[in-house]
Amino acid sequence: MNSTSYRDDDRENIIQFCKSELTLADSVANGVYKNFKHIISTLLKNDYSIESSEEIKRDCSWFVLPCIPILDEFKRISKNFNTKLVFTSLNKLNSLIKGHKNILPREKTGRKLKTRLAEHNHINRNSNNQSIITEHRIEFDFDWENVAILDKERFLNNRAAEEALQQMLAKDPPEISWENTLGSPNGVPFDDDTKELLRKCLDVSVLPPTSVTELIRRSNVFPLKFPINAIRCAALKDRGINTDSIELNANSVYPLIHEAMLPLIARWLKHKRLYGSTVEKVMYADMGLIQFIHRLLDKRVASFCGANDRWKLLDNKSGFDAWESVGTDQEKEPLVLAKCLSYDEIKLSAMMVVSSHTEFINDGSRNNRGIVSRDPDAVQPKGVIMGVVGTRFEKPRYMEYQDIAVTPQQNNMDNGYGSAMDGTFEEKRGMRILWAKFYGEDYHPLYDETVKRMKSKENRRYISLGNQLIFDIENYMKRTLLSVEIILLEANSRAEKQNTTAFLHVVGFGLGVWKVIQDQEVYFLKTFEIAIKKMNKKLKYVSDIMFAYFRQQKCGGAGNGDYLGDIKIHFALREPHSRLFRAKDSSKLLVVTYASDGNTLPGNEFWVGSLETSGDPAAACSTQITELHNSKINPRACGASLHVASAEHGILHISDYAKLHLT
Repeated sequence: MNSTSYRDDDRENIIQFCKSELTLADSVANGVYKNFKHIISTLLKNDYSIESSEEIKRDCSWFVLPCIPILDEFKRISKNFNTKLVFTSLNKLNSLIKGHKNILPREKTGRKLKTRLAEHNHINRNSNNQSIITEHRIEFDFDWENVAILDKERFLNNRAAEEALQQMLAKDPPEISWENTLGSPNGVPFDDDTKELLRKCLDVSVLPPTSVTELIRRSNVFPLKFPINAIRCAALKDRGINTDSIELNANSVYPLIHEAMLPLIARWLKHKRLYGSTVEKVMYADMGLIQFIHRLLDKRVASFCGANDRWKLLDNKSGFDAWESVGTDQEKEPLVLAKCLSYDEIKLSAMMVVSSHTEFINDGSRNNRGIVSRDPDAVQPKGVIMGVVGTRFEKPRYMEYQDIAVTPQQNNMDNGYGSAMDGTFEEKRGMRILWAKFYGEDYHPLYDETVKRMKSKENRRYISLGNQLIFDIENYMKRTLLSVEIILLEANSRAEKQNTTAFLHVVGFGLGVWKVIQDQEVYFLKTFEIAIKKMNKKLKYVSDIMFAYFRQQKCGGAGNGDYLGDIKIHFALREPHSRLFRAKDSSKLLVVTYASDGNTLPGNEFWVGSLETSGDPAAACSTQITELHNSKINPRACGASLHVASAEHGILHISDYAKLHLT
């Protein structure tokens, strides 16, 4: 009604119509309507000061009518009098807008900070159809350092400022510092439980080399059917791949853990012996590190995926859900601890990397389906492959969700969260404490405590995802950093043994269906920058890192073609096993990663015939991992082959690592 396009006589006609219509309201709404009639009568008596027939003054009075059905008549009235209605909102501009687009320059609209943030987020949406907001915002960057709060919304208090901080955290990850070297000053404590765990590893020796004949024999009796055969040892041999090369690949396999995991595993086993379920106490009574690592490799299922845990066992039984009961006193066949890994075990298994040399039969693209490349010159013939597991947020209250996501349903005293004075049962609290200590904290905070931390001006750690879900940036980066350090140290070690440098191909492990935040890539990539700066002098044999198929194009502060230390950073849509064509790269060792799972055989969906659903089956269709990284087929894929990654000492076999610290 305050549109500059209303004529004075039109205004009176509208008011008279409303007044007459309001008298027809039923008795239920009489009280409300009386107020409206009073307002309208007052308006009729007022002498509106009009400068012209086309425009009213800026300082005119405003009033708001509630949205009740009778006011729909305004639409009909506006048509009858050839007028346009104007709707305003809390985030209105200083002048009226008759469309969706702001007619003022972008920098001078006076839009509230909340609106600016919404527009800024909108531009990053992955969409081919740009809206008016996007077109209005295109190519306009915020000067975040000089953002000023122009006003404060009455009902939201400091919410605009909080949203600005949250937006900044989403684009500018914190610089975390985590000294995770075992036994170093301010590092991971080398306690008695860890020493005892290592003491039992002093005399561990690597198993004798296996042979192609043995590999083929064990593969032929493997209980699951291979959906394709092109990557099996027998097929490679038939196509003329040298037997010595196949055996070298098979005997190069070993599982890898970070040295920071040793105290964690020691405390974990101790806790299960004291407070675990009846079946857990029996299972772990005399279990050492080597036996435990072998169990994590040997008790994996064929396939395990989805939020409802669709599973397939090696005996071809399948189903979904009920995995939470494994290892509890309520477990039922076939999902029992004697045959399967519990969720607590899978969480540790996901922190382990499996590495080996391998043949490549094609470029490893998502849809390669195991078809041998017709152009051998387009594919790197061999290299090193590592199975790396990312953080899984697909299932609330399990896996990394317990340490990185914060919700009121999870982060409460009943589940073992909070400080010691809060007090909970040791069965739950003890498990939360040992994980908190792994992340360098005394405990995982309660939800309310986290909310207070998040709202503080000093917050650089927590970001709200809505629906009472808070993301712990620091813990996510620490968990990712653990895997990143293993990857970098392993690539360096493999290249050093080949007397060359590594061209490391990195995929976004944990950044597919498992991710929980849109900008998770930013934090993921930042951990590589942190790890490289920390270990630069130890990475003399890593020359290049290729980040493939990333939406973000910055590794911390380094973009495509930039250097972090002596390592050149690349971003490209590159397939993992593509030939290194540049002359200076031709002699480099190609080291590739693929996103694997902590509870399945290499390939995961591969074993149910889904060959293109993720990077896991794609790697299974193009490399030797389905046989060589499979403890049921390759005897060298076992606990006795365990190696430890250390920022100080590099990659060492577990017995050598134990001797280094204990003798």
